[in-house]
Amino acid sequence: MPYSQPRGYRLPSSLRLPLLARWLEQYGWPTWRTEVVSTLAAVCHELLVTGRPDEVYARLSHDQVSRADLPLSTGGRDSVITQAAEFIDVAHGLMAMPSARPVSPSLDLRCQAQFMDDPDDPEGPWTYVLFGTQRAVLHQAFLDMEGVEAYPVEAGASPEEDAPDRAAVWDRVLAPYARFMPLSVSAPEPQVLFDIVESRRQGPEQDEVLAAEGKVTISAVVEACARLGTGEADGMRERLLAPAPG
Repeated sequence: MPYSQPRGYRLPSSLRLPLLARWLEQYGWPTWRTEVVSTLAAVCHELLVTGRPDEVYARLSHDQVSRADLPLSTGGRDSVITQAAEFIDVAHGLMAMPSARPVSPSLDLRCQAQFMDDPDDPEGPWTYVLFGTQRAVLHQAFLDMEGVEAYPVEAGASPEEDAPDRAAVWDRVLAPYARFMPLSVSAPEPQVLFDIVESRRQGPEQDEVLAAEGKVTISAVVEACARLGTGEADGMRERLLAPAPG
């Protein structure tokens, strides 16, 4: 489901936000980081397989990002992985621009949870959540959190008999937010290029430390590329650090 059409959930109001924050730190953000790694590996895979970066960037960004928009990694004919990383950062930045056309969903790493209560029952047992992301694995990770259950907003989302009751609850819950945003938690804006530059500078022996800090590493991308069938893991690091084609 698109980021702009979030899914509805509810969780026990007894689940305090500090507990939720700890859950995000332990489980949510590592899952998000894995999605960033997979996205970077997918772009690198296409660059290595096709050897045509202009075509790859134009297709994924719907003709909005070219190598000319990647000054930090293309001026010196930098490596495949750094150019792909800067492309993801630039393309992701477009999503915040109202005039931009949508880019490929495969590049969309946005994730936001908005928390609300029922104004008719503010001390009630439930906190209601709109959770928006393109990533099915993040929806599943959120649903796997103890106490969380799906509570669809869409009238036709499920055939259960309580659908009219759910619709009435969501009407009340959403009514106060016509003019302002509810309390929310969002994934950070990707900084893939900076992470890759740091990983390259410190070397593979430090990648485990960087990964523990939540950063994207070259070693993680090497493993992801191998799973995509780009080639054997042996020698993949050298291919990713070789000059980008074109």
